[in-house]
Formats: sequence, structure tokens, C-alpha cells
Amino acid sequence: MATGPKPTRSAKKKRRRKPREEIVDYVVAIEDWDWGYSFSLNLERQPIDPYDEFRHLQVRGRLLTPSGLKADRAEISLLPSSDLEEERRKDLKPIALGSLHVTEDAILGNIGIPWDALTAIMQMLIAGKFKYVLMRGARFRHRSAKLNSLRLETKLTEDDPLLDEGALDPESESSGPRDGSEDGL
Repeated sequence: MATGPKPTRSAKKKRRRKPREEIVDYVVAIEDWDWGYSFSLNLERQPIDPYDEFRHLQVRGRLLTPSGLKADRAEISLLPSSDLEEERRKDLKPIALGSLHVTEDAILGNIGIPWDALTAIMQMLIAGKFKYVLMRGARFRHRSAKLNSLRLETKLTEDDPLLDEGALDPESESSGPRDGSEDGL
């Protein structure tokens, strides 16, 4: 029984590389914030901890960048976690710091923060010092985006995206875009 030679492939199949995700800066001008706390018995069948404690800080404001999204309102929930304490987080392999989701009315975000950062953040919010939430991550895809960084700032600097684009006047404390009226336009 004679068999013919095996067909050879003239070219190897090319692997398709996953396109690099475009990194986007998301900037929210803080207008309001709220803090929630709950403490209860953990009623799970086999609880790791007999208590269930939940704290979250919600920051609301106007999305300044990127422009062109249907909603310009943002609600960012900062969720303190003991898993993010310096000693405990060394073995973690996170794929994102948090995420943003687009709804009809607003951009909703959930971002984990270290438990011990909550006190300092709340003190700055109570004093009215923090003015901006700056986040960096992937561009929205299927109405959600993964985030890889978070900053809360008292003012924007020349390195921040709005000033790079000329959308805000660095000398003013206003969080709104310039309308050009000071230039005589």
C-alpha cells in the first residue's frame, strides 16, 4: 500500500497578537461625596469571619475627560479592603485596580483602595481639599473599562491631561472648561 507524501505547509500559521489596549485618562471634578458604613453578623453557612463589615466612599462629580461619552456625570465608589494592606497584597496578581461602567445617566466606578487610606482620604474630603479624581485605564469597550491607577488631587498640574489639551486654565481653581471669554473671543 503506497501512500503519497504528506502535504507540507508552505508557511506557518501566523499567530494573531492581541491589539494593545489604548490607555485613557479619566478625570472627574468632585462636586459631592458620601460615606456609608455597615456592621453585622455574618450569616453565611461557613463564614471566615463571624462579622460582616462594609465601608465605602462614594465620590460624585462631572466627567471632564474623555469627552464624547453619552453621560458626563460620574459616581466613583472607593471600597476599602484589608486585602490591600501592604503585607497582605504582596501575593496578589491583580488584573485591574477597579472598573468603570457606562449607564444612561452616569459613569459608575468601583475601585479598591487600601483600608488604611480611607481615613486620610475622608479628612481631605471633609476639609474640601480634594477637587479631582484622576483615573487611568483602558478605553471603554462594551460599556466598561478596566482601571490601573487612581489619584485624588487638590489641583491639576501641567502633566495632567486636561492641561495638556488646554481644556482648563492652570491659574484658575475652576473645574470647568475654559470658554475663551478671557481671551476676548
